[in-house]
Amino acid sequence: MNYSILKNEEQIEIQSCKIYPKPYNLVKNMEYAMFDISDRTELIIESEEEIKSAVIRPLSAKIPFEINSGKIAAVIDRPVKISVEINGSSDNNLMIFASEKEKEVLQTENFIRIKKDEQREGTLFIDKDNTTVYIEKGAVLQGNIVAENCRNITICGYGRICMERYTYEMRPDFARSVDIRGCENVEIRDIIIDDSNDWSMRITGCDSVNVTNVKIFGCRGNSDGIDVCGSRNVTVSDIFTRVWDDSFVVKSLGTGNTENVIFKDSVLWNDFARPIEVGVELRADKVRDIRFENIDIIHSSTGYPLMGIHHGDHAEVSDIVFNNIRIEDTPGAQLFDIRIADSVWSRDNGMGNIHDITFSNIDYIGKDGSNIMLSNSRIEGFSPEHNIKNVRFHNVCIKGKAALTAEELGLDVYEYVEEFSVTSDKNMPKIEPLTCGMEIIKEFEYSDLGMYKGSVAVTLCNNNENSVEGEAVFAVSPKNTEEEKKFVYNLAPHESAEYQFELSVQPGKYVFFLKNDKNEIENKFLFAEFTVLAQKDADIEKCPKYKFINYYDMNCAETRFSIQGNELVLINENENAMDFMLYTAMPAELADGEVLFSAEETDFGEVCALINKNGTPVPAPQLRCPAEITYVFRNEPKVKEIIKTPFRLEGGAMIKLPLEELGVDINAESFLMELAAKTEETDGLRYPYTLFHSTMPEKTAHMYGKVKIIR
Repeated sequence: MNYSILKNEEQIEIQSCKIYPKPYNLVKNMEYAMFDISDRTELIIESEEEIKSAVIRPLSAKIPFEINSGKIAAVIDRPVKISVEINGSSDNNLMIFASEKEKEVLQTENFIRIKKDEQREGTLFIDKDNTTVYIEKGAVLQGNIVAENCRNITICGYGRICMERYTYEMRPDFARSVDIRGCENVEIRDIIIDDSNDWSMRITGCDSVNVTNVKIFGCRGNSDGIDVCGSRNVTVSDIFTRVWDDSFVVKSLGTGNTENVIFKDSVLWNDFARPIEVGVELRADKVRDIRFENIDIIHSSTGYPLMGIHHGDHAEVSDIVFNNIRIEDTPGAQLFDIRIADSVWSRDNGMGNIHDITFSNIDYIGKDGSNIMLSNSRIEGFSPEHNIKNVRFHNVCIKGKAALTAEELGLDVYEYVEEFSVTSDKNMPKIEPLTCGMEIIKEFEYSDLGMYKGSVAVTLCNNNENSVEGEAVFAVSPKNTEEEKKFVYNLAPHESAEYQFELSVQPGKYVFFLKNDKNEIENKFLFAEFTVLAQKDADIEKCPKYKFINYYDMNCAETRFSIQGNELVLINENENAMDFMLYTAMPAELADGEVLFSAEETDFGEVCALINKNGTPVPAPQLRCPAEITYVFRNEPKVKEIIKTPFRLEGGAMIKLPLEELGVDINAESFLMELAAKTEETDGLRYPYTLFHSTMPEKTAHMYGKVKIIR
């Protein structure tokens, strides 16, 4: 273990769980400590890594501490769920769970005790009323618990439910760690849920459920925290989640309306998806009276919406309240996203609507040193009949400033939205973002070296009555294709200034955008596509040499290619032999809603994906990973076919591939291609090592290079 901890000079056991943090190349371990607390307690925390600085989250806990001789000395006087993070990073944190002394467990008619030294595996199935499952501290149930059509159920204890021995292929028998179906009067308290094979806890078709002081760790896709589905009168409180999918979710799965549900007093950490979500899968007549209250979102890594309502079924969704939500380290995230749209999860024939939604007392604190700005929030209905009405944003603060307009909030309001408001009664400065313009001022020209060179201008305008100064960064995505360029702005009231940047990039698709640690600049971007110009029958030795450069700035493959006769000719410009996979397709007409751009850093919340909306590139915050593009929303380009051609080339060797075998019309003016290289250095990365930065080239061609044949 990396950490050790003393509680009032007594050594506390350190445990660990699996996590899957970005950039998602390796499952890791997170350490945590659990103990009782009844009064003032002194903690001494040591790490194998020298402790130079620290932060304890959530910041709202206001835990006093100091660093002495490389040790953290902290004081707590109440139950808390806190993350101790050292040296400016959350990658090597220590979770501390201090709880009240365990309540006495009353033996009921059907009493099941799992003891610390007991080996228990498989599904524990509850099918009788008046059942209590007590998992002792230190005990582990290697499996899951399923309760169905019962009354008066209790699942409790400081033990652990773990599914690390169960693979994805073993679902559905071993899916959710705790699955409560059609039950009434249920209490779940104090347990740990670890490494669920699906949703960590599902409450479906139930009435009168109380879930409290549960700790949830998840590292797999679909490892949601707590999903309340088609249930009524549910309270979820004092929860910690660190999961790879959504944390708190409300759904309806055809088991009745979802009504009178509250999630409160909790701490959320999302390594991939959404912290707070209503939807999708709202298959009911009503989803209403839902509250999310007094919640700290301490980390959310990928730019997904922090608070979302996503609807594609027939329910009337109403009276949803998000109140007193504090947000810390969430680079690139959307604060809010409300949308009615079709997706793979839609099942109903008809669609519903959304109305009477309130976001109040929302405080975006941010993380010191992070210059990745928030993505714009969004409200978007589906049609005049299936619309969104009466959405209220009250007392939304971004880095200590209050929003009074949609523009200040960074809110994009699309079609079929009526009656929304942005107000504040807080006595603090209002958000006055610098307006931003971005344009190409010197057209990008193609050189003999295969690079496009041009200039982009950024114009910042201060439309306010106060001077504004700060630092911003002009950035290019895909990452590492151009160096980021810092610049300083100092604008008097109503002053504008232009900043110019000369750029040199290989052919491909790019997004130019700004970073700003104050989040005080309007969120704008510029999308550009540069074509590969292939002179037919040119000497390949004189053709440009193209470098593979990925998110990690790895440059361990190079190639040249040309069109000779009716063949595509490629050379491996590296010294070593290398395996390649060539992907080719013919261009297709651009469709509305089609994805235009997504790179590896889209998955990590650093830049938004883009889609085509009425001929204009617009942000697509729902497309944060390739599966969303290809499976959930099916936004991939509608090319007829993608041809895969594997080959291996020795260092300096050449290959000739007939265009017809690649699916390319020999008379075509252009075609699409992507080339993936397999190298020892890049083995094990989440995404393939590709020339044009495609993250899933076998399924979607939106990042392929467009090769124009010059005859």
